[in-house]
Amino acid sequence: MKPGSHSKDILNKSTNRKPKKKPVLGKRPVSGRQLRNRLIIIFGSIIFILFIAVMFVIHTNPFRSVPEDLTITVAWSPGSTVDEMVRVLAREMDSHFTLSNISGANGANGANAVFRSPHNGGNILATTLSSFVTSEAMGFADSSHRDWETWLCAFSPAFIVVAYDSPYMTIHDLIAAIRDNPGTIRCADDGYGSIAFTAAELFSSKTALEVSHVSFSGNTPAIDAVLDNNAEFAILLSTQVINHLQAGLLRPLGVFRDADFLLGGDTDIIIPSIAGISDGLDALLPYGEYYGFFIPGNIPDEHFEIWDKMIKSAVASLTFTEFIRTAGIVPITPDRNSNSGIVERYSSVTNWTLYNAGFLPTNPDKLGIPSP
Repeated sequence: MKPGSHSKDILNKSTNRKPKKKPVLGKRPVSGRQLRNRLIIIFGSIIFILFIAVMFVIHTNPFRSVPEDLTITVAWSPGSTVDEMVRVLAREMDSHFTLSNISGANGANGANAVFRSPHNGGNILATTLSSFVTSEAMGFADSSHRDWETWLCAFSPAFIVVAYDSPYMTIHDLIAAIRDNPGTIRCADDGYGSIAFTAAELFSSKTALEVSHVSFSGNTPAIDAVLDNNAEFAILLSTQVINHLQAGLLRPLGVFRDADFLLGGDTDIIIPSIAGISDGLDALLPYGEYYGFFIPGNIPDEHFEIWDKMIKSAVASLTFTEFIRTAGIVPITPDRNSNSGIVERYSSVTNWTLYNAGFLPTNPDKLGIPSP
């Protein structure tokens, strides 16, 4: 072997050897367990998102066929006429309701609560028409009465009553006494700005009779004033005097209707109409208080149809018929189309009468309410 040949062979062997492969950088292989966990997270997230979407649709979608939760908000305290009426009607409706009483601001608090709720057909208001049409002019309401649809269910007319031992046997006797003694014959009502107060204003203004008008805090003190001879007569709603009339403590002289009124109860009493004593007053009859349901107008038509069916069926029930007979009120066909005309006429008469009496702070002209 030649000198240096061994080292050369070693050199040749080392240079002919294949170089080591460098490790490839990248993702590690995913194990079956890791893949399963990832799929569980992905599918779980999808199911959660779908659940949230479904719940959102159920509770806020205004286009579903039937609202799941139906809430009737009564704008007056428990025990009021409208509250009793609603509870009778709700038992006759083929659905489950939550009843809520939100009183205050002459019924405006309850109306505002419903108007601020989702307009999905599931929230409806029950209140008196007088408070409903005057709240905007009073500055209490978030809305106009024209922003709502209306189902009127019952009517309580205004009565003219005297004490059982009064010398006035007919409405004509009373009118003659007022004309012979201008400003001295006293008329009691249940409160400044009430519907009975409005009826008394109509009576005096449209007949050109000078009456000494006295407002009390509630119907009980107004009735007591008549019984104690602190007022010659009172103008109050039928619901407020039915018990005293049935007991014979008060005597009715007239009803604010163009026809006589049959007051039911233990004994049926016929109340004569005041029609004919003044052409100006005749044009505004009937007058009193209306009770009904109100719902914001911008809801899907199918919800109107649902409420139409439920309310009409309940008003036609024997249970409601018996209730109104003993409560001193009369039923009204709850039809949104025909009821809208009653609302507009009533709004005109009530707002302008109260404004002319100095009660309303807002001129009805500014609200687009025409003079009657």
